[in-house]
Amino acid sequence: MEGLAGAFTLDLVRSGIRLATPIILAAIGGAICNRSGVLNLALEGKMLMGCFIGILAAFFLQNTYLGVVVAALSGGLLGAVFAFLYLRYKVDLVILAIAINLFIGEMTVFLMRTFLGDVGTWSDPSIRQLPDIALPLINDLPVLGPILSGHNIIVYLSWFMALVAYFVLFHTKTGRHARAVGENQEAAETVGISVPRVKFAALVISGMLAAIGGAFLSVGHLTLFTRNMSNGRGWTAITAALFGMNHPIAVFFTGLFFGFADALAVRLQTTTNIPPSLVQFLPQVLTLLALILVAARSSLAETLARRAFRIRAQREIAAQEAASADR
Repeated sequence: MEGLAGAFTLDLVRSGIRLATPIILAAIGGAICNRSGVLNLALEGKMLMGCFIGILAAFFLQNTYLGVVVAALSGGLLGAVFAFLYLRYKVDLVILAIAINLFIGEMTVFLMRTFLGDVGTWSDPSIRQLPDIALPLINDLPVLGPILSGHNIIVYLSWFMALVAYFVLFHTKTGRHARAVGENQEAAETVGISVPRVKFAALVISGMLAAIGGAFLSVGHLTLFTRNMSNGRGWTAITAALFGMNHPIAVFFTGLFFGFADALAVRLQTTTNIPPSLVQFLPQVLTLLALILVAARSSLAETLARRAFRIRAQREIAAQEAASADR
């Protein structure tokens, strides 16, 4: 118990925030796609591409910030290709996403072997990690200061993007159009909304956010690239988007939850005698439970809607029968 209690420290909170960052960014992108009527299952591949392109660009350009920018552009380009194949040629979303995830995974291995002379892990001493930023005023606060201050720019970007996505989706004309397409595509078309344009923009933005999350792993959190570095975080992001009901603020806190689960799994390996294989399974168990809750919530909502419909129908029938009896 002492080891378990020792796991909950300030370092755990800071680690949870860092590990949650790529999940939050990709999940916000997934939520935007879901709101626009597209289930983007290719977040894993786009995040992995951001990992690889980000560190390569940082190496060749000798600038980590430019590496992140190039990674974002590569994710947007991959999102555009995804949108083109889906919207122009009507390729099945699930098949297309699986193909992209597999292709990016194998492509990074091929490029590492061919051009970098390595297969497992690659790094270079010239690559610099994104610097941490001390927030003015907040940095001096007793408890919140060490928690909120001292992270790099991508961490703060994930917080900012949650607010921006919320404002755009629920307080702008563009957001209303996106939600209209997701809720009823045919009705949106009848009022003049360009459905392909909305879906295309959602997929591009989603790709950029997922790639920035990937760049955080390779140049923001570490300064190396390993095979399959995203390690399922893209799939976790999809779960976070669904569990957060595609609301950016709820998605943000859901991403934090999964980040803390990852941090706790790492921390428990050093502070307790729990077998490492069992501890590493913790994030996957929580993801599975979240998916079960999402399915149960959807089923419950459908059941309640049917029950309410039956009650209204019975009342209307009873009212009609009473009116007929009076006549």
